[in-house]
Amino acid sequence: MSAFDRIIERARAKRRRIVLPEASDPRVLKAAARIAAEGLASPVLLGKPAVIAADLQQLDLSADGLELHDRSDADTNERFIEMLMQLGKKRGMTRERAEQAMQMNVSYGCLMVRTGEADGCVAGAITATADVVRSARRAIAQRADAPIVSSFFIMLLEPGHAIGEVFLTADCALVIEPDAAQLAAIATATGDTAETLLAMDPHVAMLSFSTAQSAQHARVQKVVSATTIARQERPLRRIIGDVQLDAAVIPDILAAKAPDESPGPAANVLIFPDLDSGNIGYKLIQRFAGARAIGPILQGLSSPVNDLSRGCSVDDIVDIVTVTAAQVED
Repeated sequence: MSAFDRIIERARAKRRRIVLPEASDPRVLKAAARIAAEGLASPVLLGKPAVIAADLQQLDLSADGLELHDRSDADTNERFIEMLMQLGKKRGMTRERAEQAMQMNVSYGCLMVRTGEADGCVAGAITATADVVRSARRAIAQRADAPIVSSFFIMLLEPGHAIGEVFLTADCALVIEPDAAQLAAIATATGDTAETLLAMDPHVAMLSFSTAQSAQHARVQKVVSATTIARQERPLRRIIGDVQLDAAVIPDILAAKAPDESPGPAANVLIFPDLDSGNIGYKLIQRFAGARAIGPILQGLSSPVNDLSRGCSVDDIVDIVTVTAAQVED
């Protein structure tokens, strides 16, 4: 069983209620129908039920297993506006701003997760990433043990690939210029995710343009400091750093360039030093190596809310909803 098969198995075991705020998009409707049919989750579609039902019929899709949730209910909207005002009180949230936020379905969906009316939320097919993340952070509490909210991608290569079939990359979508402490927190969280979500033994690489301080620069020192902090946080975990990508994934190169590093298999958790390198890096792997990129997936929130690319396919939506369902804790 592959690492992603374990995610599918975990999602099917619980059939979590995942709210999809963008029911006006045909890709979302097609994905929701597949998710319900394959037993991956129980999709909750936001909008006017009659309109959603008509759209499903036009696309020749079954509504079996789908919940068509009327988001225009005045009492619920008022309750959610009051909740947003209370949650954002210290940050100056006014009624006017709360009402404006509630015009977006994604805000409504995130508040459903906050109140336990849904287990998770997936949006971004027609909503900007900034709005998805902003809505999530307004509504969903940050985990007490998470110093930062970050993101990762699950990268799936062909079975039998020389480097490995699955690895995680972070942060490729959210934290632009992490300092050493934040970079260490991203590394710790992503390694933990590899263990808990994919049942992997994480081998973490703190990537740099330097290996074993072969270059002297402030950017290298940041990675060195982050590596030290991450090792203190997870002393039993193999964390390599500072390290270039080739050394991280090819053990013979690591042995030649950094003989003092602990030997082991290719790294399967790749931590990029900033968003420039992370975003470019995962897309290089995706487009040149043909990897299947699943994400971005947020980590550090108390309940799962995940983002889609506006260029996402139906398969992408199915994958992200499956991961979101698997992220829900009992």
